[in-house]
Amino acid sequence: MLKLQKTRVKRGSWISPTVDLDVREGEVVAIIGPSGSGKSSILLSIIGVLDYEGSITLSGSEVRNMDKRQLRSRIAYVPDDLNSYLITFRVIDEVAFNLENLGYESKNIVEKSLEVLELTQLLELWDRDVWTLSEGEKQRLVIASALSTSPKIVLLDNAFSNIDWEMKKKFLDIFKEFLEEGHTIVYTGYSIMKEFLKPDHVVYLGETDEQYKIKMVKRTGLKDVLLEVEDLWFRYTRERYILRGVWFKAFRGERLTIIGKNGSGKTTLLKIISGLYKPSSGRVRIESRTPKIGKCIYVPQNPSISLFGRTPREELRYVESRWAEKIIEDVGLGYLLDKPMHSLSLGEKRLISLLSALSLRATLVVLDEPTVGLDHRLANMIGELFYNISNENVTLIMTTHDRDFAEAFSDRILLLEEGVVHEISER
Repeated sequence: MLKLQKTRVKRGSWISPTVDLDVREGEVVAIIGPSGSGKSSILLSIIGVLDYEGSITLSGSEVRNMDKRQLRSRIAYVPDDLNSYLITFRVIDEVAFNLENLGYESKNIVEKSLEVLELTQLLELWDRDVWTLSEGEKQRLVIASALSTSPKIVLLDNAFSNIDWEMKKKFLDIFKEFLEEGHTIVYTGYSIMKEFLKPDHVVYLGETDEQYKIKMVKRTGLKDVLLEVEDLWFRYTRERYILRGVWFKAFRGERLTIIGKNGSGKTTLLKIISGLYKPSSGRVRIESRTPKIGKCIYVPQNPSISLFGRTPREELRYVESRWAEKIIEDVGLGYLLDKPMHSLSLGEKRLISLLSALSLRATLVVLDEPTVGLDHRLANMIGELFYNISNENVTLIMTTHDRDFAEAFSDRILLLEEGVVHEISER
């Protein structure tokens, strides 16, 4: 069905490792490798977006010679950098747009759009503005759009990084049925997803590391309160409050993690703490003062929106950070420093955005899903940096769906559920 022979993908002067692969209907393929190893590039070559050496054939036809519309009707791609693939304003329009491009009739477009939104548990959000969704909800929407055309092959590029555990189990059931119907799945990752479907073929690009071998010592006896959140309420519309009376404190030098389902308000809470949003009621105090932009550093989940330099070296010069440049060189990624920013992988951009923010040594840093896009080696390195920086009395508050990372590198873990916070990990 899908065959890669001596395939190497080209992006400018960069060439990927050689891949040989022969996939039949109903099989699962895992492409595993560290950040920047070429996983996304291989998937993009399969859908005809990137040039390649060697051969990629679908049912005997060379991909580079196929009509792109015909190709996209048979192969669906779910990107890791999902924000760059969202086109429309409303949730249902995002799914419909994909179907319209492939020439579906209007009646079928509405039926299929509603069907796939119900399948991915987004139906109640059908009329929502796409840009008000959480990152996990956006990721589910992109998967819904991909499944709407009933493709023979689905390419999943680190497609569950923002999705909570409950929804991951739902997608496992969806894709089991998808395979039973004779369809094929190709997914990328930093290791084989044990909770996902067992792959029939595994392609390794470079060395892989086990996840979070290091367990950091949790800081205890912290008494100097830096942040106070008191009876915090927030809503975007009159219909529904996202936050419903949030109370908690964070201490100077603490590493505090907030977990919760997609759409529970984690990102909203971080933006209020950093002064980007104002609460509907209640109050936030940092060192007994109202938050202001610049008082604490906010690191968004999508690194692209916080990077302004043409290259990583230029970006880091904005914050006068030779410290960050040295870290990049020490981990063997010095070649990234002078690459165009737009050519970096999601994980590479994530690394630059984190190091740039940490270089500022603010009293408080809030980080939204800091490990998304990072392989296990880089996530471990970032976790150790968090540990060292917190020992310099910098307070770090982060949200994550990566429970292993939270357990390894947090002093406390809070659960945000139904608009309120519960402490589930004692200091």
